[in-house]
Amino acid sequence: MKRTGFFILLCLLTQYALAQNFSQKFGKVTADELEMTAYDKAPDAEAVILYENVDMYYDMSNKINLVYDYKIKIKILTKEGTSNGDGEIILYNRGSSDEFLSGLKASSYNLVDGKIVESELKKDYIFKEKIDDKRTRVKFSIPEVKAGSVIEYKYRITSDYIFSIPDLNVQHSIPVMYSKFKVSVPEYFKFSLNVKGYQRLNILREKGNYNTGKYFFSTDVVSCEAEHVPALKGDSHLWCLDDFKTKVEFELSSIQIPGQMYKSYSNSWQAVNEMLEKSDFNSNLKTSYPFKKEVIAIRESNISDKEKVRNILKLVQSKIKYNGKYALSSGSPRQAAEKGTGSSADINFVLHSALRDAGFDAVPVLLNPRHFGRLPLAKPTIEKINAFIVRVTLNGEYLYLDGAHLHSDINVLSPDLLVDRARIYKVNDENGWVNLTDISKSVSSISVFGNISDENELSGTIRRTYTNQAAYSFANSYEKYSSKEEYIEAVEKEFSINVSDIQITDIDSLVITETILFTSAINSTGEYAYLNSTVFPFMSENKLKQQERILPVEFNYPVTYNINCGIIFPPSCTVEEKPENISLSACEDGVKYTYISQSTFSNLQIKFSYAVNRLVFAVNEYADLSAFHGMLTQMSDSQIVIKKNQ
Repeated sequence: MKRTGFFILLCLLTQYALAQNFSQKFGKVTADELEMTAYDKAPDAEAVILYENVDMYYDMSNKINLVYDYKIKIKILTKEGTSNGDGEIILYNRGSSDEFLSGLKASSYNLVDGKIVESELKKDYIFKEKIDDKRTRVKFSIPEVKAGSVIEYKYRITSDYIFSIPDLNVQHSIPVMYSKFKVSVPEYFKFSLNVKGYQRLNILREKGNYNTGKYFFSTDVVSCEAEHVPALKGDSHLWCLDDFKTKVEFELSSIQIPGQMYKSYSNSWQAVNEMLEKSDFNSNLKTSYPFKKEVIAIRESNISDKEKVRNILKLVQSKIKYNGKYALSSGSPRQAAEKGTGSSADINFVLHSALRDAGFDAVPVLLNPRHFGRLPLAKPTIEKINAFIVRVTLNGEYLYLDGAHLHSDINVLSPDLLVDRARIYKVNDENGWVNLTDISKSVSSISVFGNISDENELSGTIRRTYTNQAAYSFANSYEKYSSKEEYIEAVEKEFSINVSDIQITDIDSLVITETILFTSAINSTGEYAYLNSTVFPFMSENKLKQQERILPVEFNYPVTYNINCGIIFPPSCTVEEKPENISLSACEDGVKYTYISQSTFSNLQIKFSYAVNRLVFAVNEYADLSAFHGMLTQMSDSQIVIKKNQ
């Protein structure tokens, strides 16, 4: 009887779901859409895309244009989801080629006293801003967006970039209930497809026709429909979410127009290098350096060649301030030097020229900063290269340099530039690849020396030493504080201590030392006092604690953290309990930690080491990686028990 009742209930629920009225027609919003309170495939979602449609085709009525028609409808489920009411559209403008926006229309819909009320987007809520010489951003904010609203918008982009079909993103930061796209390409244009991401897509390819009376030809039609695509959200252990997003990329391989010569567009790294050689990139590499006197003085100084390279790097960093923009090309490196500010390209062109003037073997290293996504392995393209750094070969050793970021040094770069795929300029084969993730060994060490008084107060010295990438990170963090006093307050909060003084030496070097004089109260109850296993907790939270993960884990850079503690306590006290000594590794020694503590008489010694030996961990390694960090967190939170003997 119970089974029968359950079956009837299941049938009723199924019928109810099928009876729900969800419209895919723009401008039509239903009561069921507005009354929806949650998305069953993602109950915690703040919003869900009910419907998304992309239609791309070539318009050849006057001149050849690529037309991009976009429509989307979103259900706002929570207050946090209202941010989806703010949209932006990027338009590209390069020289004689442009993109034009038209037909932008947007509305929100709400139930008010049982009636559907539409609030349309007004021109006052549409803003246009120039990002750089090549891009313009159009931003808009839909009115009356709140939890429970349904919003929709549509627009058309007409583009002169007929050889470049934009990527089609099927996956977003919120789940998608239904999505479809169609791309119609004239038979004269041959594109190859690249499907990326973990979500499986059913791509349909078929023949179509284009007929305006004036023109008639066949088309290649690529279409796809997808349902219930999960949200894809980034975290601190992903360099670029776009590397893993489910999407379809189009790459032009050839053009064959009747009566004209066949032309292949299939790129190779040789073709990319040849394009750069014919562009301003190559001529800017030959820029006459504007600070010749300083370079000559460095070149003739009585120091090692490696020190000369570093001094030239620091000279350029002191002369030109980075404006925060990555670039591959430059209008004029000399003008940037005269103004004292410029893009990464401006600064690194000047750096390259200075090194060349000093007699060093310098070559550009082409790359895509991490937040832009990885360079493609199989489909070389200049469009994916957004920056470069400089490599100097010195006595068989490679020195990697970036003049843009102030605290960068020899083989110490902004983590955004520590990519696993970069290309040496003018090298056409597989030897052109270089991995920048492990060009230096980084160490962060803490030494704690202190005394515990009879009043359960710990006083002493904390000495922190930062090497290479750790030094870069510290220098960048430290410069954000407006004063030393503000920094001291942050340290006091970090360690839960009182600081009497902090001294920092060699702030702009490969090794930075920080000395902290402190006092701190120790937790105690009656005859027992409690000290953290590493005196100050190393890792109080396991940030890799998801039950499942569909994406790899990516760390910033290889680093070793060392903690050495020497604590003296009163002779009347003894160590009653302490964590067991342990050495643990996971993922073929990709991560490892060791903890050793010992006590003799009134002296406690602690040694701890945690190493991240590689940066990228595959999905099938996640369970071991998570368990490892769970045990590390547990050890970090454990206590040393000190007993007061009467």
